[in-house]
Amino acid sequence: MPPVCFHRRLVAPVLVGALALATSVSSGVAGSAIAATCPPPPSPVQPFLSWSDTNDYVLTTGGAFESGSPMWTLSGGATVVNDQAPDPLAGARASRALLLPSGGSATSACVTAPQIVGLVRFFAKNVGAADGQLRVEVLVKGKVYQAGMVSAGASWAPTPILDSGAPIYKGAVTYQVRLTSVGTGAEFAVDDVYFDPFHSR
Repeated sequence: MPPVCFHRRLVAPVLVGALALATSVSSGVAGSAIAATCPPPPSPVQPFLSWSDTNDYVLTTGGAFESGSPMWTLSGGATVVNDQAPDPLAGARASRALLLPSGGSATSACVTAPQIVGLVRFFAKNVGAADGQLRVEVLVKGKVYQAGMVSAGASWAPTPILDSGAPIYKGAVTYQVRLTSVGTGAEFAVDDVYFDPFHSR
């Protein structure tokens, strides 16, 4: 089935007073996203052109998992390992990915963007039980929106375009992505997590 294309207009980023994001990994419950400490999104890119997806995306905060980037909140054995998805936009020195064992969960560092559309897409591969799944959730304004359960093959590949159905807010609000590995023996490698901060037509 060919990828779904979303037609949209670019929304000018709201320049919020973005402070440096605290970059520590902690275990347990993810910390609250505070708008004043969340950076605006980076410039939009098209990382999935090779897979016939011409949509624009922006990388989630710390979504490449590289050394020195803002870290996600990890729990349940989730960790960053030496691996790299075939993202054509990844730098030559990119060498890190997220590993999620069964029950492992990771929540992205927050980002602030106007008129968020809850679309998520990333690279993943299954390194555990064949029937394992990844739960994908979008966190906006203290609420959790389900973007779906996805599986993956043994080699790196993009996930489907995942739509959480989160409301589109007119003002700048904080946005996070949470990934959880589900199933006995499930284990996934994840890299280059993108989202869509644009308003669809």
